[in-house]
Amino acid sequence: MQSLRWPLLFSSVVGVLLFTLYASFAFRGVAAWSIGLVYISYDSLLLGFMVVSSQIAVMRQDRLRRAKASAPPSPGPRPTLTVLICARNERLVLPECLRDLRAQTEPADEIIVLDDGSTDSMVDWLTSEYGVVFESTGNRALGRSDRWPALRVLRKPNSGKADSLNLGWQMAQGEIVVTLDADTYLEPQALAALRDGFAEEPRLGIAGGVLTPVCQRTSWAGFFQFFQTFEYARGFLWRLTFMQYDMLLLISGAFAAYRRTVLESAGGFDTSSWVEDYELTHRIYRNTYDSGHPVTVKTFVDARGTTDAPASVSTFLNQRRRWFAGFIATHFKYHDMVGNGRYGAVGRYMLCLKTLDLLLPIYALAAAVVLIAILSIRHFLDAFIVKLIIVKLIYDLTLHAYSIVLYQRWLGIPLSRKLWVQSLGATLTEPFVFQIMRQLGAVFGWLAFLRRKIDWMPQRPPGTVPAPTVG
Repeated sequence: MQSLRWPLLFSSVVGVLLFTLYASFAFRGVAAWSIGLVYISYDSLLLGFMVVSSQIAVMRQDRLRRAKASAPPSPGPRPTLTVLICARNERLVLPECLRDLRAQTEPADEIIVLDDGSTDSMVDWLTSEYGVVFESTGNRALGRSDRWPALRVLRKPNSGKADSLNLGWQMAQGEIVVTLDADTYLEPQALAALRDGFAEEPRLGIAGGVLTPVCQRTSWAGFFQFFQTFEYARGFLWRLTFMQYDMLLLISGAFAAYRRTVLESAGGFDTSSWVEDYELTHRIYRNTYDSGHPVTVKTFVDARGTTDAPASVSTFLNQRRRWFAGFIATHFKYHDMVGNGRYGAVGRYMLCLKTLDLLLPIYALAAAVVLIAILSIRHFLDAFIVKLIIVKLIYDLTLHAYSIVLYQRWLGIPLSRKLWVQSLGATLTEPFVFQIMRQLGAVFGWLAFLRRKIDWMPQRPPGTVPAPTVG
């Protein structure tokens, strides 16, 4: 029976999709928009569950924060920590990334910059700024800094991020291995927060922080900064919820930490994956549950930073296409875990939810297309559909606004009225603009998955850097 759960669930979702699409041609009135009714019902139930669960999780975090503040600090040993920065042509952003690492309250024991075949002046800058001296070994060269003992640089031909990270963690001496994008800038307490987490919880295998998106200055920067700010805020708040149920699957590769023994037993990153960080989390869950020693995966609110985010239509769609194609490929790869209680809440609940998410963007985009078609052909909408859309907007407006309150409470910062008011505007406009772009990216992801082809392109145009502050 276990082997039938995945095909039954997936085929049921496909079957409902086909029936609701057929209804748009065969029926009239409310029934013609059945696909919209299904999408709204599922999306509303999921949003309600996430907000309620997030409230409970934030209250629990408040209690833990107060208890930790009143308890004396633990004198236990601190784990050693290595930071890996895989960088290709990152001369413009790497300096600030390294400056932030030097400014940490508990600096890394070791920092390894993995030069993945750069053709800009990045390595020359490292040589002049930090006095890096290289020793060649075949087609690779390992450099050490005479001004910053913790810094090493590995020069190698271009082979991709996953392969570079695999070389890096095998060189690493730290008990904790942190992967950091060159365009991700950490707040001073970020690495200390990760050390705290791994020191306090022996079962912790993977951890991440809370990132805020920052867009480079382009004509579209304000648009993407506006919507992605709230998308990221809700996304990280939802991670807190999933963490409470021991079924967190997503840790951003831009800033992720792994216990080295766990990373080693899993075999490192999959060089064939489009989303190597997401795939690795699945594999670690599977391996540790199979061995009878499951690990926990957590997000630490005090490990904060900013990361570069797409600031043009083409780069945004390309990113979301790659993410969604990788999500599909990973889900199919681990389909035997879906509904499988052997893998705890991850198999029993989370991967079932992800099965529905496979086709949710297609439902949403199809619902929008059918709605426009009905309005174009018949020049009116059924009164019930109009009322339903209005109720849905009010429902989303209320819960999204409250989620921003919860997010800032989780971060332990005063409520920003400006951000709260902006969240209302984002909620009202998202369904008609930003959500459609996200859904298009997901549909392109399906096409890329079926073609088994992803054309990589840089997220930032050459010569641009992220804006230094969030607007």
